[in-house]
Formats: sequence, structure tokens, C-alpha cells
Amino acid sequence: MTGQEQRDMLFARLFGFMSIIQSGLLVRADSLPKSVLVEVSTLSNYTDVLSQLIALGEKKSWLRESVWHAILAAIDILHSSKVTWKADAVETTCQQIFVEYKSWTPEKVAVALKMKSLYPEKDWTKTFSPTFKNGDLVAATNLQTLARIVKVGIELRMDT
Repeated sequence: MTGQEQRDMLFARLFGFMSIIQSGLLVRADSLPKSVLVEVSTLSNYTDVLSQLIALGEKKSWLRESVWHAILAAIDILHSSKVTWKADAVETTCQQIFVEYKSWTPEKVAVALKMKSLYPEKDWTKTFSPTFKNGDLVAATNLQTLARIVKVGIELRMDT
């Protein structure tokens, strides 16, 4: 593939994921009418989309911000959904983003802040450690770490 074809393919994948997320198909609790062969969404579907989005964001640094915007949209739509597997999906999201995906970027910080605001009952100190000492990311004890993450993120954007 040429460079342009590769860019087109990456943006097409992102567009496809955003379409699935924004349409609500990612967290569909009921089947669509019989004329359309689309089944009810599953935790596996949600997990696959999330992992593919994370992988897509790692392919090119210039794509990362848009991909993590899609991840935020998926988290929002999950939160407002009525799927039976919502609690498992929240745990899976935390596992994939905060445990399996080791790097802390400004986009991951945005997801952390969103998750913390949507699910305040969760023990975020445990989830965000060892990178952050406190579950409140903007606490005084975390500001130096937070500043370093943002600085590295800005430097990476300037290099591309």
C-alpha cells in the first residue's frame, strides 16, 4: 500500500468504529427488526471493538487523539446503555485501558477522568497505581506525574 492508501485505510477503520459506536449498535440490548440481520450486542463485541481501537491508536501518533475520542464515545454510550453486561464491560474497559495498555498519555488521562466521573464508587487509587499515588488525578500528590505525561504528549505531537 502507498502511504495515502494506508492513511485512507486507517481513517476508514476509525470511521467504521465511530459509526458502530454512535449508532448504538455496540451496546444494543434488543434485536433489530427481522428485515435486518443484526443481533443483540455482546460483551465480546464491545471488548473486540475496544481492543481494536486501542491497537489502531498505536499505529500512528497522528491518529491517536481521534481514536481515543472514539473510546470516550464508547464509554459514554456504554454508561447510558441498559445492557445486562454493563458492569462486566466497565471492568473490561478498566482492564484493557489501565492494566494491559501500560503507557499513560494525555488521551488516557482524559479517559481516566471520564471513567472516574461516571463510576465514582470504584476504587480508582488501586486502578491508577502505581503511576498515580492518589485516585484523584488532579490531587497535589499527582500533579508532577500528570505534568510529565502532558509534556511528553505535547512533545510527541510536535515531532510528528
